[in-house]
Formats: sequence, C-alpha cells, structure tokens
Amino acid sequence: MPRFETDNAETWEQARAELQWMGDVSRASRRPLTFAFFQFPHLPEQYRRIMDFAAAQNDAGAQIRPQSTARGIGVLAGAQVRSPFDRNPSWRALREASLAEKLAAYADPARRAVLLAEAEANGPFAEDLSRHYLLVGPDPDYRPDPARSLPALAAARGVSLAEAYLDVMVESRGTAFFNHPILNPDFAAVEEMLTNPMVVLGLADSGAHVGQIMDASQPTWLLTHWVRERKLFSVEEAVRRLTSDTAELFGIEGRGVLAPGAYADVNVLDLDGMRLHMPDYVHDFPGGAGRLIQKASGYDYTLVNGSVFMERGEHTGALQGSLLRSGPDLR
Repeated sequence: MPRFETDNAETWEQARAELQWMGDVSRASRRPLTFAFFQFPHLPEQYRRIMDFAAAQNDAGAQIRPQSTARGIGVLAGAQVRSPFDRNPSWRALREASLAEKLAAYADPARRAVLLAEAEANGPFAEDLSRHYLLVGPDPDYRPDPARSLPALAAARGVSLAEAYLDVMVESRGTAFFNHPILNPDFAAVEEMLTNPMVVLGLADSGAHVGQIMDASQPTWLLTHWVRERKLFSVEEAVRRLTSDTAELFGIEGRGVLAPGAYADVNVLDLDGMRLHMPDYVHDFPGGAGRLIQKASGYDYTLVNGSVFMERGEHTGALQGSLLRSGPDLR
C-alpha cells in the first residue's frame, strides 16, 4: 500500500514522491503498475491529486493504473455480526449469541434497559455514528444518505442512538445492517474516479475480513447503479471495465473477451431485472465458522469454458474450470 497520507496536505509532496518511484519502476521494467487508492474523509481532495500525479508519470512514459471501487468500502454492523456498541460489557457478552438470542435480549425490557444504560454511560464502539447508514431489504441502497444515518433515525424517532439501533434490529428481525463506508464514502469522488480511463476497477475485500466487510456486490452495484440508474456508462463499457480491462492489466490472456480461441467464460445478464439482495451471515466454513455473503438476481446464466456453471443463482454441478497458475498458460 503506497504511503500517500501526509501531515502537510498543502504541498502533497509525499503523494508526489510515491508516484515518482512508481513511475520509475514502470519505466525501468516497461511493465504496468497498479496500486490502491481511495477518497478519505480526512483528506477529501487527495484522490484527485493522486490521479493528477499518475497522469503526469504516464505522460513521461510510465504505465500506471490506479485501482479503486464502484462504491464505498464499509464495515457492516448489525445483529448478525458486530454492533456499534460492543465496547460495553453487556453488548459484548452477546457477540457469540445466536441471532434469535440477540433479538430476544433486545426486546426483553429488563435486558434492554441494561444495554441502553451501558450505551448511554460509555458511548458507542465507533465514535462517528453519523456515517453509519441503514441498509434494509429488499434492495439495499449503498448511497451515503444522511437521512438514513443512525443519528438521523434516532432523531426522527425521538430516542437515543442505541435505542434506535435496537428498534431497527427487532423490527427487521435482524436482517438490517448499518454500513460504515470507511473508504470512498463520497459518491461524487467515486464517479470522478470511475470516469477517468486511467483508473481500473478492483480492490474488493470480500476474502479478508469475512465477518466485517462484504464487497462481493461491487460489480452488481456498478451495473445497477452506475449503468442502469445513472447511465454513467453503457453496459458494454461497464462489462469491459469489469472483464477485459483488468485481464489485460494483469496479463491474463484469453479472458474477458468474446473472441475465437478465448475461454468461453460468459455471463448472460438480465440488466432490467438485476438487483442486489441483502447481505447475510452464514456458517459454512470449516468448524461452523461464519462469513458474510451477498447474492444478486439478474445473472441468468454463468458459463465456464462453455458449460453452464450457474443458472439463476444455483450451481448446476458442472466443474469445467481449472486453477489459475503462474506461467504462460493461465488455465
């Protein structure tokens, strides 16, 4: 991860120096170079400077492709995972409880009173709950709308933050989440990144913090929000950005294109019918360990090497893929 952050945001010398060595590496190796970058709440203009510095290096012969995301990357809070108030003993004691046990505690007047008293005395786990936005089904909206923040919901109900949280969890039967977008929270900045042809899509965290972050919906969000609703791209351009653009960057030949000799990996999309489902927490890891998942409708068929692998979200039993290995034949 590049060290872009600087204490002196007026000069941006640290960010400029990071892009300088990247440009030097790319020119010396004659290879493309990619790195992660975001918009941060505490350095709201930094992403734009980074794009400018990367473009200057490319003008000098480098091949730099900054990579970012189609929406904010956020930590989820809810009855299925962690709560924003888990620093408090009674809340923390419920961390390993089942969903049914948590909802029972949230609804029980005596236990609820203890939870609320602790939250009032000690505060939340995350100090800034103004950027915790409600996600509810059936179509979760990842836009950071202040009206859906936890403080706004509490104010509208005339209750405390903790009481609003408990009410939402009980009313939704534990299916609701609060999304806290730590990276790329500003959708105007995300749009500016997405429309810059130098920027490549990537950088999801679904395989790492499996009980905290759910980024698997990023491609579907690109297609539903930015293509279908905002019309920022054509569907063809969005698919190119999701497929061949990244495959070419990483030198994975025969992928991401419909062409003779290429691997027949194809998604058949119903863009009009495409929608995200709510995140869900399942226990399907070894030993019963849990993880967040998120499904979507609108992917009618997924073909791998010409065989139908998934049909409307269900696995067909076909196993035509193979492990990607390093070397010239990436099958």
